[in-house]
Amino acid sequence: MATPNKRQFYRLTLQVPLAAKFRIIGFNNTQLLSNNGTTYIADISAGGIRMHSRLDLPLLESLLLEFDIELFHSKLKLLGCVLRKQLLPSGIYEYGVEFVLDDMLREQLLSHIHMLSIRLRHNQVLASCSFCSEDEWKEFYQHENEENLERRPIYGSQA
Repeated sequence: MATPNKRQFYRLTLQVPLAAKFRIIGFNNTQLLSNNGTTYIADISAGGIRMHSRLDLPLLESLLLEFDIELFHSKLKLLGCVLRKQLLPSGIYEYGVEFVLDDMLREQLLSHIHMLSIRLRHNQVLASCSFCSEDEWKEFYQHENEENLERRPIYGSQA
Protein backbone atom coordinates (compact mmCIF):
# COMPACT_ATOMS: atom_id res chain seq x y z
CA MET A 1 0.00 0.00 0.00
CA ALA A 2 1.40 3.40 -1.01
CA THR A 3 1.86 6.02 1.69
CA PRO A 4 -0.14 9.19 1.12
CA ASN A 5 1.65 12.44 0.27
CA LYS A 6 1.51 14.62 3.40
CA ARG A 7 2.69 17.79 1.64
CA GLN A 8 0.37 20.77 1.74
CA PHE A 9 2.26 22.93 -0.78
CA TYR A 10 3.52 22.63 -4.34
CA ARG A 11 7.17 21.56 -4.32
CA LEU A 12 9.52 22.89 -7.03
CA THR A 13 12.49 20.63 -7.85
CA LEU A 14 15.45 22.67 -9.08
CA GLN A 15 17.79 21.51 -11.86
CA VAL A 16 20.42 23.95 -10.55
CA PRO A 17 20.33 24.35 -6.77
CA LEU A 18 19.83 27.65 -5.01
CA ALA A 19 22.76 28.68 -2.83
CA ALA A 20 21.81 29.92 0.61
CA LYS A 21 23.43 30.88 3.88
CA PHE A 22 22.06 29.44 7.09
CA ARG A 23 22.84 29.48 10.77
CA ILE A 24 21.51 28.11 14.01
CA ILE A 25 19.59 30.80 15.88
CA GLY A 26 17.96 28.79 18.64
CA PHE A 27 17.88 25.54 20.57
CA ASN A 28 15.32 24.43 23.18
CA ASN A 29 13.72 27.89 23.25
CA THR A 30 17.11 29.49 23.96
CA GLN A 31 18.49 32.07 21.55
CA LEU A 32 21.98 31.47 20.15
CA LEU A 33 23.84 32.46 17.03
CA SER A 34 26.20 30.19 15.14
CA ASN A 35 28.48 31.06 12.25
CA ASN A 36 26.96 30.98 8.77
CA GLY A 37 27.08 27.78 6.79
CA THR A 38 26.43 27.27 3.10
CA THR A 39 23.72 25.04 1.79
CA TYR A 40 22.37 24.15 -1.62
CA ILE A 41 18.62 23.86 -2.01
CA ALA A 42 17.49 20.98 -4.23
CA ASP A 43 13.77 21.69 -3.94
CA ILE A 44 11.60 24.28 -2.27
CA SER A 45 7.98 24.79 -1.28
CA ALA A 46 6.13 27.22 0.95
CA GLY A 47 6.32 24.48 3.60
CA GLY A 48 10.05 23.74 3.51
CA ILE A 49 13.15 22.74 1.57
CA ARG A 50 15.33 19.75 0.75
CA MET A 51 18.91 20.91 1.14
CA HIS A 52 22.48 19.59 0.92
CA SER A 53 25.27 20.54 3.29
CA ARG A 54 28.65 19.23 4.39
CA LEU A 55 27.73 20.11 7.99
CA ASP A 56 26.49 17.33 10.25
CA LEU A 57 23.56 18.97 12.05
CA PRO A 58 21.78 17.19 14.88
CA LEU A 59 18.33 15.86 14.09
CA LEU A 60 16.47 17.82 16.77
CA GLU A 61 13.14 19.54 16.16
CA SER A 62 14.04 22.09 18.83
CA LEU A 63 16.96 23.31 16.66
CA LEU A 64 15.87 26.50 14.88
CA LEU A 65 17.68 27.50 11.68
CA GLU A 66 17.58 30.79 9.78
CA PHE A 67 18.06 30.74 5.99
CA ASP A 68 19.02 33.71 3.80
CA ILE A 69 17.71 33.12 0.27
CA GLU A 70 17.49 35.53 -2.63
CA LEU A 71 14.53 35.19 -5.01
CA PHE A 72 13.88 37.87 -7.63
CA HIS A 73 16.19 40.35 -5.91
CA SER A 74 14.25 39.92 -2.65
CA LYS A 75 16.31 38.73 0.28
CA LEU A 76 14.18 36.39 2.36
CA LYS A 77 14.95 35.31 5.92
CA LEU A 78 13.19 32.00 6.49
CA LEU A 79 13.08 30.02 9.73
CA GLY A 80 12.90 26.25 9.83
CA CYS A 81 13.51 23.03 11.74
CA VAL A 82 15.23 19.87 10.50
CA LEU A 83 12.78 16.97 10.26
CA ARG A 84 14.81 14.52 8.20
CA LYS A 85 18.50 13.78 7.76
CA GLN A 86 20.31 11.38 5.44
CA LEU A 87 24.02 10.87 4.75
CA LEU A 88 24.50 10.49 1.00
CA PRO A 89 27.20 8.21 -0.46
CA SER A 90 29.20 11.32 -1.42
CA GLY A 91 29.62 12.28 2.25
CA ILE A 92 27.13 15.12 1.91
CA TYR A 93 24.14 15.41 4.23
CA GLU A 94 20.66 15.84 2.84
CA TYR A 95 18.13 17.48 5.13
CA GLY A 96 14.40 17.94 5.01
CA VAL A 97 13.53 21.25 6.64
CA GLU A 98 10.06 22.44 7.60
CA PHE A 99 9.58 26.20 7.62
CA VAL A 100 8.17 28.10 10.59
CA LEU A 101 6.66 31.16 8.88
CA ASP A 102 3.90 33.65 9.47
CA ASP A 103 1.10 33.78 6.89
CA MET A 104 2.37 36.93 5.18
CA LEU A 105 5.89 35.60 4.61
CA ARG A 106 4.50 32.21 3.50
CA GLU A 107 2.30 33.96 0.90
CA GLN A 108 5.30 35.98 -0.33
CA LEU A 109 7.37 32.80 -0.62
CA LEU A 110 4.53 30.99 -2.39
CA SER A 111 4.28 33.84 -4.91
CA HIS A 112 8.05 33.72 -5.56
CA ILE A 113 7.99 29.93 -6.01
CA HIS A 114 5.12 30.20 -8.47
CA MET A 115 6.98 32.86 -10.48
CA LEU A 116 10.17 30.80 -10.29
CA SER A 117 8.34 27.75 -11.63
CA ILE A 118 7.13 29.73 -14.64
CA ARG A 119 10.47 31.40 -15.39
CA LEU A 120 12.48 28.18 -15.05
CA ARG A 121 10.56 26.67 -17.97
CA HIS A 122 12.72 28.85 -20.25
CA ASN A 123 16.05 29.01 -18.34
CA GLN A 124 17.84 26.79 -15.84
CA VAL A 125 19.12 29.74 -13.82
CA LEU A 126 17.98 33.33 -13.29
CA ALA A 127 20.30 36.20 -12.43
CA SER A 128 17.73 37.60 -10.01
CA CYS A 129 17.92 34.50 -7.78
CA SER A 130 20.79 33.00 -5.77
CA PHE A 131 21.44 29.96 -7.96
CA CYS A 132 24.85 28.42 -7.40
CA SER A 133 27.47 28.82 -10.11
CA GLU A 134 28.94 25.88 -11.96
CA ASP A 135 32.21 26.38 -10.05
CA GLU A 136 30.41 26.38 -6.69
CA TRP A 137 28.55 23.23 -7.71
CA LYS A 138 31.74 21.40 -8.73
CA GLU A 139 33.62 22.51 -5.61
CA PHE A 140 30.81 21.41 -3.31
CA TYR A 141 30.62 17.97 -4.91
CA GLN A 142 34.39 17.66 -5.51
CA HIS A 143 34.62 14.49 -3.40
CA GLU A 144 32.22 12.68 -5.68
CA ASN A 145 33.41 10.45 -8.46
CA GLU A 146 34.33 12.69 -11.43
CA GLU A 147 32.33 10.46 -13.75
CA ASN A 148 29.15 11.08 -11.71
CA LEU A 149 29.83 14.82 -11.61
CA GLU A 150 30.15 15.03 -15.39
CA ARG A 151 26.86 13.20 -15.87
CA ARG A 152 24.88 15.72 -13.82
CA PRO A 153 22.52 17.38 -16.32
CA ILE A 154 22.32 20.77 -14.61
CA TYR A 155 24.44 23.07 -16.73
CA GLY A 156 23.48 22.11 -20.26
CA SER A 157 22.48 25.58 -21.42
CA GLN A 158 22.35 28.83 -19.54
CA ALA A 159 20.47 31.82 -20.82
